Amino acid sequence: MNPRLLHAVMLLWVLCSSAQGQCDKSPETHQLNLSVNYELPTFTADFPIQNMVTLDGIIYVGAVNRIYALAPNLTKLSEYHTGPLLSNETCGRTLTGASSGSKVDNHNIALVVENIYDKGLYSCGSADNGVCRRHVLDEDTSPKTVDEHVYCFADKVRKGKGQPIDSDVVVSASGSQVLNVESNFITFFVGNSEIPGTGNVSDSATHPHTISLRKMKTSQNGFTFYSDLSYMDLIPPLRGNYYLRYVYSFHSGPFTYFLTVQRVSMDSEAYHTRIVRMCSSDHVIRRYVEMPLECISTDKRRRRSPEIDTVFNILQAAHVTKVGNDVELQKQLKVEKGDDVLFAAFAQGKPNSPEPTANSAVCIMSLKHINNMFKFYMQRCHTVDPFHFTGSNKKSCYNAL
Repeated sequence: MNPRLLHAVMLLWVLCSSAQGQCDKSPETHQLNLSVNYELPTFTADFPIQNMVTLDGIIYVGAVNRIYALAPNLTKLSEYHTGPLLSNETCGRTLTGASSGSKVDNHNIALVVENIYDKGLYSCGSADNGVCRRHVLDEDTSPKTVDEHVYCFADKVRKGKGQPIDSDVVVSASGSQVLNVESNFITFFVGNSEIPGTGNVSDSATHPHTISLRKMKTSQNGFTFYSDLSYMDLIPPLRGNYYLRYVYSFHSGPFTYFLTVQRVSMDSEAYHTRIVRMCSSDHVIRRYVEMPLECISTDKRRRRSPEIDTVFNILQAAHVTKVGNDVELQKQLKVEKGDDVLFAAFAQGKPNSPEPTANSAVCIMSLKHINNMFKFYMQRCHTVDPFHFTGSNKKSCYNAL
């Protein structure tokens, strides 16, 4: 099965109405009362919003210098000031380039919730040396506000003091995707972007690993790696000069997924999107696979004219959800109610660049079909080593998952 063809079919479902020309007018239009003013709940943050998660009906919003807790009607319940920070207010030692009297903004790189131990929220900011802060939300049946019990989530690291160990350095200043997968314990799957020219999060020799999984210590004072096989890094020649952006992460069935934008190959100047799949139950990275992912529109202008493909190669945003009662959607995607589907917004990239143009499209992709494609290529040994992690692009053959 050709993945490009699969994505084209799915895009055609999204765009099929455009082939019909102008939409028909609704026969009920004359019954609408267009003078009604609808008042929808709103919340206006004091700073740009960067991340959002929910837990037990409460909405947690990560913004520059703030973490907000909102009720379902978007009423503000509490807020925590993450910045601007002086050097002695950051988690760990002073950031590179920060003078003793200067303050730095704290951008929210990642926001994650967990619900196994005491209910917790993790806010990972740009000013904290790669370390996250833990907000205890519910301790011994006593609910807490987002600003009541907060501490640097790293062993022996306090505000302005201490050097975080390798496993406690979670996020990168270039951007990160952090996904919490809960079983009998809490495991964080982390993908750290590598954008040339953005610098490191720390002035130390400790550098956030490119892709990793780590578990939370039962002492709830930091993370630990299962082994030195629990992470992978870009090979040394590529560090600092290879574009790798983690755009979205999600968990579906037994797998954890990341969506990235990066170079097509080491010999190419072009960029594309890839989907990465790992086993959520693994304690080390031993079943890792990635595959190109594109959104393609096929336009056939005349009956005898050749089809024209428009390729949208640079992922902008994505979201995974379950199929509902939409029979037409189930038919088009060959899925059943309750199956996971990926909504992905793509743009056409500028030539030999990861930067998007104004041309964009949305594709809907079935996770079941994506996994079938993984299996198809693996069974036929159409796989090579990931050069950016191994330094080798030799052809390999693995048992299909």
